[in-house]
Amino acid sequence: MQIKIGTDIVKIKRFKAMDNKALNKIFHKTELSNKKPDVLAGIFAAKESCKKVFNKLNWLDVEIIKKKSGKPDILLDIKENIISYDLSISHDGDYAIASVVFLLDN
Repeated sequence: MQIKIGTDIVKIKRFKAMDNKALNKIFHKTELSNKKPDVLAGIFAAKESCKKVFNKLNWLDVEIIKKKSGKPDILLDIKENIISYDLSISHDGDYAIASVVFLLDN
């Protein structure tokens, strides 16, 4: 077994003036249901955290959704031996941060 961790932090203001063409290259339609900059920044940080664990990922290979409880969850379009994972997204002031931990079976 192997543990892999990814973390990313972004400035929220990067997402205030992003045009639709750029948004559609990075985010799934479901992720764009709330275009508030702080929400987009958190989702972006989560996607980037996953990309740091699995280097071969493209933006649209990762989809961040919310469970009924409000906790963020990950949908990955890859073939990996993932045993379990956890995702955390947080915001403070001008920044959003996300961390992911994957337990993989080699």
